[in-house]
Amino acid sequence: MTAFIRTNGCAVTPRAILNDPWLSQLFADAPARTAQAEIRLDVEETPESYLVRADLPGVAKDQIQVEINEDIVKISVDYKREANADAKSLRIERASGPAARSIRLPLAVDAAKAEAKHVDGVLQLTLPKQAPVAKRLTIN
Repeated sequence: MTAFIRTNGCAVTPRAILNDPWLSQLFADAPARTAQAEIRLDVEETPESYLVRADLPGVAKDQIQVEINEDIVKISVDYKREANADAKSLRIERASGPAARSIRLPLAVDAAKAEAKHVDGVLQLTLPKQAPVAKRLTIN
């Protein structure tokens, strides 16, 4: 026996309720969307420098760009996905596409003495602090 529910004069069947898009999302598997590309950082400070470690798994060192502008450090990468023409993707959770991260440090950095290493998917930046410049003003 089929039961009908009347709402505002319109008949709604149980099948229509089960075919509701909102309800099907509630009980469906995780949506098929790609993960957002991001860069995770650790920043430490020593008396003479800042140490920045960034997790960049699967990224070659020639695909990493680091820009230093006084007290702002920007790290940019482009995560690439290996495409296999013979295979059908069932789930895609790994990030792909461009990602960038900028951080402002408490003091300016000496960009000429900065060092960068990329080992085992971790970018390590050693950013020496710039010596403070004292300026004496002449009063007229």
